[in-house]
Amino acid sequence: MSIRVWDPLVRICHWGIALLLPLCWYSADQGEMELHQSAAYLLAALLFARLSWGLFGSVPARFSHFVRSPQVVLDYLRQWRAPRSPHLGHNPAGGYMVLLLWMLLLCQFATGLFITDDILTEGPLYGSVSASLASWFSQYHGFGINLLLGAVALHLTAIAVYRLRGISLVTPMLHGKVVINTAQPLLRPWPVALGWLIAWVIVVALWLIAPLW
Repeated sequence: MSIRVWDPLVRICHWGIALLLPLCWYSADQGEMELHQSAAYLLAALLFARLSWGLFGSVPARFSHFVRSPQVVLDYLRQWRAPRSPHLGHNPAGGYMVLLLWMLLLCQFATGLFITDDILTEGPLYGSVSASLASWFSQYHGFGINLLLGAVALHLTAIAVYRLRGISLVTPMLHGKVVINTAQPLLRPWPVALGWLIAWVIVVALWLIAPLW
């Protein structure tokens, strides 16, 4: 049977970030800093909405559901050749991959608030730090994108490996459903209204207000 695992908020945040990240990279590479800032603010809004949903959202979206102990992750990786069935959410290794991607995204966004291109564009917090600290943030921001792209490449590699083993991680993130054994416990519904409220408040606060600051 198939059940809905990924709710609409999770899927919108996932694909929104997946589209905005290359746009952020391309716009910075081409010197389109206004577009870069707008895309970065919207990406951050989606990211913060997803992080909030990790505390209050549907069961598979919560940190308590997919963040396992290091020992569980190691045991999972040692048995990676064993036959797998789809997880009701992120598998133990995938949960850590998600945390790594979110951490790198947060670092990119945070450091971008304190840097300038020395021409026309500067982050809203650039004037609140010393020139040396702003320079350090700028150096990390330029190097951090390479770390982030490397993590994305690792993520895509894992998706390809699972696909070769007969498990698609992409299609459930498109329609939200996973085919499972009926013996597995079902997940209780998610509070949809709360999710959209959180998402809307964060998007308005970051995408509309922050760029005017």
